[in-house]
Amino acid sequence: MNSPWWLLVLFAAVACGYLLGRLDGRKRQSRKLDGLSQQYLQGLNFLLNEQPDKAVEVLVTSLDVTEQTLDTHLSLARLFRKRGEFDRATRIHSMLLESGKLPAPRRDDVELELARDYSAGGLLDRAEMILQQMLERGSRHTDAVRRALMAIFEQESDWHNALSIGDSLLKNDDSIAPILAHYCCELAQRMQKAAERNAARRTLRRALAYDKNCVRASIMLGGLELADANHEAAVKAWRRVRYQNPDFFGLVLDDLESAYEAQGKGEAFTRYLAKVCVEQPSTPVILKLAARLRERYGDKAASLFIADYMKSHPTVRGLSQIIDMNLERADGSAREHLGILKSLTTRLLSEQATFQCDQCGFEAHRMHWQCPTCKKWGSLRPLLDQEVSA
Repeated sequence: MNSPWWLLVLFAAVACGYLLGRLDGRKRQSRKLDGLSQQYLQGLNFLLNEQPDKAVEVLVTSLDVTEQTLDTHLSLARLFRKRGEFDRATRIHSMLLESGKLPAPRRDDVELELARDYSAGGLLDRAEMILQQMLERGSRHTDAVRRALMAIFEQESDWHNALSIGDSLLKNDDSIAPILAHYCCELAQRMQKAAERNAARRTLRRALAYDKNCVRASIMLGGLELADANHEAAVKAWRRVRYQNPDFFGLVLDDLESAYEAQGKGEAFTRYLAKVCVEQPSTPVILKLAARLRERYGDKAASLFIADYMKSHPTVRGLSQIIDMNLERADGSAREHLGILKSLTTRLLSEQATFQCDQCGFEAHRMHWQCPTCKKWGSLRPLLDQEVSA
């Protein structure tokens, strides 16, 4: 008869136990969060007081390594690496790996970041070791690992390994082909210094296989052929530059002229320049043709030829050439005035850059196939027309 009352009492006891348990759990969680907040605030205080070593220790130890907090750790480490504090970034990533709490996929993330720390800090051998191990066991970041390895081999001028890694990346990303072409050119340059001319020639052809528009490979190949008295092959290589990138054609005109003259084909070279002037006129081509016309028809005809081009393409370089052609024939005050103009144009040309990077704007007086500032390959362009504009 009393059975319902006992059931009611039993239900009430269970409910009270549940509520008390929830309340006790909340208190424990609150105490835990209070402790975390205090440690977190302590870490921020160390940062504000410029005590980053203590800040790192507090911030890292105050957060358990979980899926939710891992990104916080990684963001903090990236911040230190970006600021150039590689040792602190390395410390965070090492502590994460040593915690033993990382799932396999996230361990891959941390190892890649640690390799980047070492690479940025100049510890290339350590970075390479980590990346090679990731590659051997099969990482989910295979392409990123290969790119990082390729960058390390580039810094070490290990062109053979850089090309080997690059070949494996080409399957998924053909945009690196021009970079691999430059690696071939670097390797060919080394071979050429070691008198391995045939190997250098093959390597330059490999560069053109990677990138048919690799101006550097054509310029170097022309030089090799000229040195071996293969004048026709040299002409072919240097004439190709005009189609690969017209901006660089002015750089090979003197060598191209030498190759033609070595074959006794000076007239053919003049006709070729005239054809180029019609199809693709530029200041270097006009000036080279004017110099050849000067030999045949004299200063006046050559200066008139340049002046006609200068009406639509005024350049200081063109003006300087006209002054040269008229200076010898002038006398009296005219000669004095031309001399003043000549000194001014010479000064302008010497002060202005000849090459400029189209990525970061770096300027130089000599060619760099890799920009010293932004490290981009093939980003510098000659300013043979642009930099002398009036």
